[in-house]
Amino acid sequence: MEQTIQRKSSIARHGRMLLILLSLIVSLQGRAQQNQVEADLSFIDGIELTPDNIFNFRIRNSGSQARAVAVSGRVYYRRSNLSFTYTFQTTVQPGMNSISRSLIPNPQWSFSESGLRDLFLNYSKLPQGTYEYCVTVTTTGAGAESAESGNSACVYQTVEDLFLINLVTPENDAKIYEYNPMLAWVVNYPFASELTYKLRVAELKQGQNPQSAITRNNPVYRDDHVMTTGTIYPVTARPLQKWQPYVWTVDAYYKGILLGGAEVWKFTIIDDSELVAVAADQSYTHINIESGRAELLAVGRLKLKYTLEDLQNDTLSLKLFDHSGKEVKLSEKAFAASYGDNRYLFEIKDKYNLKHLKKYRLELSNTQGRKYMIYFKYANPDLIR
Repeated sequence: MEQTIQRKSSIARHGRMLLILLSLIVSLQGRAQQNQVEADLSFIDGIELTPDNIFNFRIRNSGSQARAVAVSGRVYYRRSNLSFTYTFQTTVQPGMNSISRSLIPNPQWSFSESGLRDLFLNYSKLPQGTYEYCVTVTTTGAGAESAESGNSACVYQTVEDLFLINLVTPENDAKIYEYNPMLAWVVNYPFASELTYKLRVAELKQGQNPQSAITRNNPVYRDDHVMTTGTIYPVTARPLQKWQPYVWTVDAYYKGILLGGAEVWKFTIIDDSELVAVAADQSYTHINIESGRAELLAVGRLKLKYTLEDLQNDTLSLKLFDHSGKEVKLSEKAFAASYGDNRYLFEIKDKYNLKHLKKYRLELSNTQGRKYMIYFKYANPDLIR
């Protein structure tokens, strides 16, 4: 009987201790929530930061009393050593508090390098790239029993000033006659006289767009320290070739910090004497009749007609050779034919890198072993009158 009473007494003591512990946990959680302060950056999400708007955020004080807080902000560029921070102290009232530049007279700044400080504080600009901006609020003063802080609030932003640097000459997709052209551009920065430029020229290869060509191909010319907004393609650089498309672009730097880049433009060197005048609409060439006859002019493509009279179905296999007899690899290797007239468009311009005004031979052979030869001179549609 006595053992039973002792056991019940022990259970009661443990129960009271458990209730006290739970009460303490609830009390601490309530106090932590009551004392919580945190930043709200929704007002500047998606907006490029400047010294005037970087403090345009709010601080929520979930407590019932005013709190002294220390605020720290950090801007950090991904894949870069560029960063800067600031700190200031203020007092926040219960509820939502709006912060602004006018309320922060003396923030303490720290920059990873002096050029970034000048760029941001003097010219209200940030470098090109993607950065993270985080603000952390920490309670301070006599009312803070410990270092209490809310979660850091962060936003992300990408700076890409494509329209502050504009290429001028050669114009995009220009056909020029100079082997050492003048490459010129303009900038819209108010501190343009303090900038330097990186100029790149690269070949545009078959199947590439200008952006991928300038990014992936080794440049035929590159100058990382152009001091003016224009330069002549130097005679000491790799010579530019006729009919080879080239792409070029320019990046702007302030004290070694990338500000932004221009769009990528294309140009091609041609001879005026080799521009050709052709009819706007080319007629179909009858394979059965024109085989082996006079040379055709193919403007971007060949328009072919094949008449099948002795079979219900046939297949024409294709092979293409240049003027030296070297075979050109084709993605389209056969035409299907049925009884009667068959018409085909053999597209060249966007599929094969044929040379302007060079001679070629298209060889077609049917299932009966008969061969047809179509001789033609290729004309790039971009280079005709």
